[in-house]
Amino acid sequence: MGNMGMRLKGTKGLVDQMQLKCNEDEKYWMADACEELGKRCKGMAFGHMHRTACIKASGLELFLEIISLWEKDEIMIRPAFRTLLHIVPEEGACEHLLEMGGRDVIDRAMNNHIEDPQIKGDGTKIMYALLGKGAIVAMKDVTRVSKSIEYSVPLSVAETIQIDNGKKKQKRFNQVEDELDHDLERGQKAGILRVVTSMKKFSHDTSVQVGGIETMMLLARKGLNPRDIVQAGGIEVLVSAMTSYPKSYQIQWRGCATITDFCENLAICSELGKRGAVAVVMNAYERFSDQKDVRQQALWAMAGLSKIDHCKERMEELQLKILLYKLILIPIKSPGTLIDVVVPLRFHQIYTHEELDLAANPPKKSLYDLKAEKKAALDKKGKSKPAFGTVDDFFVGGEAGLVDW
Repeated sequence: MGNMGMRLKGTKGLVDQMQLKCNEDEKYWMADACEELGKRCKGMAFGHMHRTACIKASGLELFLEIISLWEKDEIMIRPAFRTLLHIVPEEGACEHLLEMGGRDVIDRAMNNHIEDPQIKGDGTKIMYALLGKGAIVAMKDVTRVSKSIEYSVPLSVAETIQIDNGKKKQKRFNQVEDELDHDLERGQKAGILRVVTSMKKFSHDTSVQVGGIETMMLLARKGLNPRDIVQAGGIEVLVSAMTSYPKSYQIQWRGCATITDFCENLAICSELGKRGAVAVVMNAYERFSDQKDVRQQALWAMAGLSKIDHCKERMEELQLKILLYKLILIPIKSPGTLIDVVVPLRFHQIYTHEELDLAANPPKKSLYDLKAEKKAALDKKGKSKPAFGTVDDFFVGGEAGLVDW
């Protein structure tokens, strides 16, 4: 079929014909067909109609296959990129390309033609369009994993669940499935890795961070193995999200709640302390002084972290005892003081009133004690001795303190 035959054929028919001829022997015909589709999709009057017909006929899948097959051949990559550039503005096209791994396919082809200005220019425009929709696709994936965990269903079923007025409904539709779709445990483990990857890749998008933290919280509360999150790097992205968005109510509240649930597992609790969870929880309490919910959740998280000695010591360095003094002893000393949060029972168990009082009101040190502390600090810092030694190197049996070395 020559160029005239291509023009006479409808868009769907042309795409179907291209799928049958997608092989090395038909390379030049395929290049002409890509050009013809590109002209149709670019048109101002009927462009929308042709783009829609192309997408419905699995044209996006076809173009990814073309780019993968001929990724080192500029004769095919140029028309394929030009046509894709005209299709991606259509609603839903970018999201579908991303779900099929289109970003990696296009990126590989661009790397093979770095010196070609046309391929580089068109590829950059396509990548820019994909990146703009990337967070939306990531959020869909996060939501899918979250539903899988919440309802204890495989990933394939989770995507069919809709929530209407608090009631779970399911719909049926055709979709591509893989072996993980029917293996609940393996599917959820792979899903956690997807969530962590999305949170790392779209660290600038708060909706992805909130969704990811909610998924981790569900995982902990469902009693599933939280070690999967540690192995996937979930603790790092959790702490990173709370550090990057210190003023976000949603992220701080959910983050503290997730840390509280994780602390039920002592091994995970220890890992949280090593990766900076203590600082973000203490900061959340201080920053949200007017938000009772965040402060209360931060207190629960502190109580959970206090199960591990090194976490407890770190919190004490950050004035935990003084904070508890204000919450526990101030209301006792001043009965009219209003405290709007509940102090976890654990803090009453591990600290006495005398300890908290002593931390908040330490006894005044005498002049002798201050001098002794100053001298100890200097000794700890260390002094440099003269090159030829000192008197005490020879007279070590004399009266202590006569020589200041």
